[in-house]
Amino acid sequence: MADFIALGFDLAFKYRNPTMILADGALGQMMEKIYLPAQRPRMTEYPDWATNGTPEGKERRFITSLNLLPQEHELVNIRLQKKYREMEQNEVRYEMIQCEDADYVIVAFGIIARIAQKSIELARAKGHKIGLFRPISLYPFPYDQIRELADNPRIKGLFSVELSAGQMIEDIRLAVEGRKPVGFFGRLGGMVPTPEEIETALYNYFNIK
Repeated sequence: MADFIALGFDLAFKYRNPTMILADGALGQMMEKIYLPAQRPRMTEYPDWATNGTPEGKERRFITSLNLLPQEHELVNIRLQKKYREMEQNEVRYEMIQCEDADYVIVAFGIIARIAQKSIELARAKGHKIGLFRPISLYPFPYDQIRELADNPRIKGLFSVELSAGQMIEDIRLAVEGRKPVGFFGRLGGMVPTPEEIETALYNYFNIK
Protein backbone atom coordinates (compact mmCIF):
# COMPACT_ATOMS: atom_id res chain seq x y z
CA MET A 1 0.00 0.00 0.00
CA ALA A 2 2.81 2.41 0.85
CA ASP A 3 4.39 1.75 -2.56
CA PHE A 4 1.15 2.64 -4.32
CA ILE A 5 0.74 5.86 -2.32
CA ALA A 6 4.21 6.93 -3.44
CA LEU A 7 3.32 5.92 -6.99
CA GLY A 8 0.18 8.05 -6.74
CA PHE A 9 2.30 11.14 -6.12
CA ASP A 10 4.59 10.22 -9.03
CA LEU A 11 1.67 9.83 -11.42
CA ALA A 12 0.02 13.03 -10.22
CA PHE A 13 3.20 14.93 -11.07
CA LYS A 14 3.72 13.05 -14.33
CA TYR A 15 0.26 13.76 -15.72
CA ARG A 16 -0.61 16.91 -13.74
CA ASN A 17 -3.77 15.08 -12.73
CA PRO A 18 -5.37 14.33 -9.34
CA THR A 19 -4.66 10.82 -8.08
CA MET A 20 -7.03 9.11 -5.66
CA ILE A 21 -6.05 6.20 -3.42
CA LEU A 22 -9.11 4.07 -2.62
CA ALA A 23 -8.68 2.53 0.83
CA ASP A 24 -11.06 0.26 2.71
CA GLY A 25 -12.22 1.19 6.20
CA ALA A 26 -11.11 -2.27 7.27
CA LEU A 27 -7.48 -1.21 6.80
CA GLY A 28 -7.84 1.19 9.72
CA GLN A 29 -8.89 -1.65 11.99
CA MET A 30 -6.24 -4.21 11.05
CA MET A 31 -3.06 -5.07 12.94
CA GLU A 32 -0.39 -6.47 10.65
CA LYS A 33 3.23 -5.97 9.80
CA ILE A 34 3.99 -3.22 7.34
CA TYR A 35 7.16 -2.86 5.32
CA LEU A 36 7.79 0.73 4.29
CA PRO A 37 9.86 1.52 1.22
CA ALA A 38 13.09 3.44 1.62
CA GLN A 39 12.52 7.12 2.33
CA ARG A 40 13.11 9.32 -0.67
CA PRO A 41 15.17 12.50 -0.52
CA ARG A 42 13.10 15.64 -0.25
CA MET A 43 12.28 17.34 -3.53
CA THR A 44 14.38 20.44 -4.11
CA GLU A 45 13.68 21.10 -7.79
CA TYR A 46 10.22 21.83 -9.12
CA PRO A 47 8.70 21.55 -12.60
CA ASP A 48 8.07 24.72 -14.58
CA TRP A 49 4.32 24.50 -14.00
CA ALA A 50 4.56 24.38 -10.19
CA THR A 51 3.01 27.28 -8.25
CA ASN A 52 5.85 27.90 -5.81
CA GLY A 53 5.49 31.62 -5.30
CA THR A 54 7.14 34.18 -7.53
CA PRO A 55 10.90 33.71 -7.34
CA GLU A 56 13.03 36.50 -8.69
CA GLY A 57 13.31 36.36 -12.45
CA LYS A 58 10.14 34.28 -12.96
CA GLU A 59 6.77 35.44 -14.15
CA ARG A 60 3.66 34.92 -12.05
CA ARG A 61 1.76 31.77 -12.95
CA PHE A 62 -2.00 31.53 -13.13
CA ILE A 63 -4.08 28.35 -13.03
CA THR A 64 -7.50 28.60 -14.61
CA SER A 65 -9.92 26.41 -16.53
CA LEU A 66 -11.93 29.37 -17.79
CA ASN A 67 -12.02 29.55 -21.58
CA LEU A 68 -14.78 31.72 -22.97
CA LEU A 69 -13.88 31.13 -26.62
CA PRO A 70 -15.20 27.75 -27.82
CA GLN A 71 -12.31 27.22 -30.22
CA GLU A 72 -9.82 27.62 -27.35
CA HIS A 73 -11.86 25.45 -25.01
CA GLU A 74 -11.98 22.71 -27.63
CA LEU A 75 -8.18 22.70 -27.85
CA VAL A 76 -7.99 22.26 -24.07
CA ASN A 77 -10.34 19.28 -24.29
CA ILE A 78 -8.34 17.73 -27.12
CA ARG A 79 -5.18 18.06 -25.05
CA LEU A 80 -6.87 16.43 -22.06
CA GLN A 81 -8.26 13.57 -24.15
CA LYS A 82 -4.76 12.88 -25.45
CA LYS A 83 -3.50 12.75 -21.86
CA TYR A 84 -6.26 10.33 -20.81
CA ARG A 85 -5.45 8.01 -23.74
CA GLU A 86 -1.79 8.06 -22.67
CA MET A 87 -2.78 7.12 -19.13
CA GLU A 88 -4.96 4.29 -20.40
CA GLN A 89 -2.07 3.04 -22.52
CA ASN A 90 0.63 3.16 -19.84
CA GLU A 91 -0.89 3.03 -16.36
CA VAL A 92 -3.20 -0.01 -16.26
CA ARG A 93 -2.32 -2.21 -13.30
CA TYR A 94 -3.79 -5.57 -12.29
CA GLU A 95 -3.00 -8.97 -10.82
CA MET A 96 -4.16 -12.40 -12.02
CA ILE A 97 -4.22 -15.32 -9.60
CA GLN A 98 -4.77 -18.87 -10.87
CA CYS A 99 -6.58 -17.70 -13.99
CA GLU A 100 -4.51 -19.84 -16.37
CA ASP A 101 -6.75 -22.90 -15.92
CA ALA A 102 -9.88 -21.29 -14.45
CA ASP A 103 -13.43 -22.10 -15.52
CA TYR A 104 -14.79 -19.04 -13.67
CA VAL A 105 -13.03 -15.85 -12.61
CA ILE A 106 -13.83 -13.65 -9.62
CA VAL A 107 -13.11 -9.95 -10.18
CA ALA A 108 -12.48 -7.99 -6.97
CA PHE A 109 -10.35 -5.12 -5.67
CA GLY A 110 -9.26 -3.90 -2.26
CA ILE A 111 -9.75 -5.91 0.92
CA ILE A 112 -12.49 -7.99 -0.69
CA ALA A 113 -9.97 -9.31 -3.24
CA ARG A 114 -7.92 -10.67 -0.39
CA ILE A 115 -10.95 -12.48 0.99
CA ALA A 116 -11.86 -13.72 -2.49
CA GLN A 117 -8.38 -15.23 -2.80
CA LYS A 118 -9.25 -17.50 0.11
CA SER A 119 -12.55 -18.30 -1.61
CA ILE A 120 -10.76 -19.63 -4.67
CA GLU A 121 -8.53 -21.76 -2.43
CA LEU A 122 -11.63 -23.30 -0.83
CA ALA A 123 -13.22 -23.86 -4.24
CA ARG A 124 -10.14 -25.49 -5.71
CA ALA A 125 -9.91 -27.82 -2.73
CA LYS A 126 -13.34 -29.08 -3.84
CA GLY A 127 -12.25 -29.49 -7.46
CA HIS A 128 -13.68 -26.24 -8.85
CA LYS A 129 -11.23 -24.26 -10.96
CA ILE A 130 -11.81 -20.64 -9.93
CA GLY A 131 -9.42 -17.76 -10.61
CA LEU A 132 -9.11 -14.20 -9.31
CA PHE A 133 -8.60 -11.04 -11.35
CA ARG A 134 -7.65 -8.07 -9.16
CA PRO A 135 -7.77 -4.60 -10.72
CA ILE A 136 -5.10 -2.49 -9.04
CA SER A 137 -5.97 0.62 -11.03
CA LEU A 138 -9.70 1.32 -11.24
CA TYR A 139 -8.90 4.14 -13.61
CA PRO A 140 -7.54 3.38 -16.02
CA PHE A 141 -9.61 0.19 -15.76
CA PRO A 142 -8.12 -3.02 -17.24
CA TYR A 143 -10.77 -3.40 -19.94
CA ASP A 144 -8.50 -5.13 -22.45
CA GLN A 145 -7.27 -7.72 -19.96
CA ILE A 146 -10.82 -8.62 -18.83
CA ARG A 147 -11.90 -8.74 -22.49
CA GLU A 148 -9.14 -11.30 -23.10
CA LEU A 149 -10.53 -13.44 -20.27
CA ALA A 150 -14.00 -13.22 -21.80
CA ASP A 151 -12.58 -14.30 -25.17
CA ASN A 152 -11.02 -17.40 -23.61
CA PRO A 153 -13.25 -20.35 -24.59
CA ARG A 154 -12.42 -22.19 -21.37
CA ILE A 155 -13.83 -19.47 -19.10
CA LYS A 156 -17.57 -19.81 -18.58
CA GLY A 157 -18.30 -16.63 -16.62
CA LEU A 158 -16.99 -13.78 -14.49
CA PHE A 159 -18.16 -12.82 -11.01
CA SER A 160 -17.87 -9.30 -9.59
CA VAL A 161 -17.44 -9.26 -5.81
CA GLU A 162 -17.64 -5.82 -4.19
CA LEU A 163 -18.15 -3.97 -0.96
CA SER A 164 -20.78 -1.90 -2.75
CA ALA A 165 -24.09 -2.13 -4.59
CA GLY A 166 -22.31 -2.95 -7.83
CA GLN A 167 -20.21 -0.04 -9.07
CA MET A 168 -17.55 -2.17 -10.76
CA ILE A 169 -19.86 -4.64 -12.46
CA GLU A 170 -20.74 -2.01 -15.08
CA ASP A 171 -17.08 -1.75 -16.09
CA ILE A 172 -16.78 -5.53 -16.26
CA ARG A 173 -19.85 -5.75 -18.48
CA LEU A 174 -18.45 -3.06 -20.77
CA ALA A 175 -15.25 -5.07 -21.11
CA VAL A 176 -17.00 -8.43 -21.60
CA GLU A 177 -19.44 -7.02 -24.20
CA GLY A 178 -21.89 -9.86 -23.69
CA ARG A 179 -19.39 -12.61 -24.49
CA LYS A 180 -19.84 -14.34 -21.12
CA PRO A 181 -22.30 -14.05 -18.22
CA VAL A 182 -21.26 -11.64 -15.46
CA GLY A 183 -22.54 -12.27 -11.94
CA PHE A 184 -22.47 -10.05 -8.88
CA PHE A 185 -22.23 -10.40 -5.12
CA GLY A 186 -21.87 -7.43 -2.79
CA ARG A 187 -22.28 -6.36 0.82
CA LEU A 188 -23.01 -2.84 2.03
CA GLY A 189 -22.46 -0.57 5.02
CA GLY A 190 -19.16 -2.09 6.09
CA MET A 191 -20.42 -5.70 6.15
CA VAL A 192 -17.46 -7.81 5.03
CA PRO A 193 -18.39 -11.28 3.71
CA THR A 194 -16.54 -14.44 4.61
CA PRO A 195 -14.71 -16.50 1.98
CA GLU A 196 -17.44 -19.12 2.34
CA GLU A 197 -20.17 -16.56 1.55
CA ILE A 198 -18.42 -15.53 -1.64
CA GLU A 199 -17.86 -19.16 -2.60
CA THR A 200 -21.53 -20.03 -2.04
CA ALA A 201 -22.74 -16.95 -3.96
CA LEU A 202 -20.56 -17.96 -6.92
CA TYR A 203 -21.89 -21.52 -6.90
CA ASN A 204 -25.50 -20.33 -6.70
CA TYR A 205 -25.19 -17.79 -9.52
CA PHE A 206 -23.56 -20.17 -11.99
CA ASN A 207 -25.33 -23.28 -10.68
CA ILE A 208 -22.05 -25.01 -9.89
CA LYS A 209 -22.53 -28.37 -8.21
